[in-house]
Amino acid sequence: MKRIVLALSAVLLTAQAAFSQQPPPGPPPRGGPPIEMMARELNLDDSQKAEVKRIFEEQRARHESERKLFEASGQRPTPEEMHAMMQKREQELTQALSGVLTAEQLTRLKALQEERRQHMRHGPPPPPAAQ
Repeated sequence: MKRIVLALSAVLLTAQAAFSQQPPPGPPPRGGPPIEMMARELNLDDSQKAEVKRIFEEQRARHESERKLFEASGQRPTPEEMHAMMQKREQELTQALSGVLTAEQLTRLKALQEERRQHMRHGPPPPPAAQ
């Protein structure tokens, strides 16, 4: 009897672990993957979308390598250093995207970035008041 209970427990734990690793059903949160949201918000064509995706992947790889260097050194950047790095990355991103996006798309991207900054600083805007 003990063997059956142990075997059943092991099966249930394995099933629970496997189930918990699967993504939840339905669409990804917040409207889809970031590149899909950006493509929709900026009205990117297929070639722009591919190039923007490549640029973001390169930027993500550089960011990850910088993070690993800081981890290896055992030190954390100061808030001022972090702010300077973020500004530098944003300038590099804008520079790279300026060769891919139209002037209107760049303007819209900057507006979206500012909205995101405001959301991060102050939270989402309050819902409109009921009338």
